[in-house]
Amino acid sequence: MTEETKTEPAVSDDIDLLLLIERVVLFFKKYKWAFIVAIIAGIASGLYFYRSQPKIYTSRLIAHSFLLTNQEEIQIIDTWNQLLGKQEYTSLAGLFNCNENILYSLKSIKGDEIQKVFTPTNPNGFIIEVNVADISILDSLEPAIVNGLENNGYVKQRIAYKRANLNKQIERTTTEIKRLDSTKNIIEDLIRKNQRPNSVSDLTSLNQQMTNMSEKLMNYREELQFANAVQVLQGFNRINQPNGPKLYVWLFLGLVFFLSIAYVYALAISINEKLKRRSGKKRAGASS
Repeated sequence: MTEETKTEPAVSDDIDLLLLIERVVLFFKKYKWAFIVAIIAGIASGLYFYRSQPKIYTSRLIAHSFLLTNQEEIQIIDTWNQLLGKQEYTSLAGLFNCNENILYSLKSIKGDEIQKVFTPTNPNGFIIEVNVADISILDSLEPAIVNGLENNGYVKQRIAYKRANLNKQIERTTTEIKRLDSTKNIIEDLIRKNQRPNSVSDLTSLNQQMTNMSEKLMNYREELQFANAVQVLQGFNRINQPNGPKLYVWLFLGLVFFLSIAYVYALAISINEKLKRRSGKKRAGASS
């Protein structure tokens, strides 16, 4: 008795499950044309919206900041993306100091660190990723973004101060080199005239000082050449393969939408038929 009692619920569950599957199969068989039409409509609508959407291309720029931290630069870029999302093209063009027309094809802009190093000054630079509908704007977009990162009161003052300081250092070093060169010419002239025959060591020292000053001058000029808030390490690449839209995404959305409509339609008809049958049975019972 105990074993039979234990096995009965399992048999009952199997029967209920089989009945459920049978009803589901019968339901879809009965309304198969509604679901077939929904599948065709879903695929057609997915293809239509896929082809009507503009192709999106993704490109990356690698940059290094000399004044602000990577996180500060990324926050500035996030602010730009918010303006872009609100279609504030005029404001963004003012920040970029560029033609507003090139921003119409810019769909999104995002900043991220090359390597997640949690230090105040991350030496690894950062990435700027853009999604554009027209890859021809990338050549104009790159200098516009650099202008935007440098178009800041604090950054401008720091750059101006640094350049002014480097120009002063270059001027002083150049003057010092001229003075040493003049002194060297005088000593060489005295040596030739045998007026100071023991000044060879002084001449060697002067040559060494001039060499050191020349190296300093070259370094100052190099710093002045690259005295920017942001240095581009790798510019945007023109990628011919679009990153979107995705065909399978639009097909999936189309199928889900129309199959949902077909299911609701079939379910409504099925419920209506059942209600009519019940109503007919009640009338037949009442008349008898």
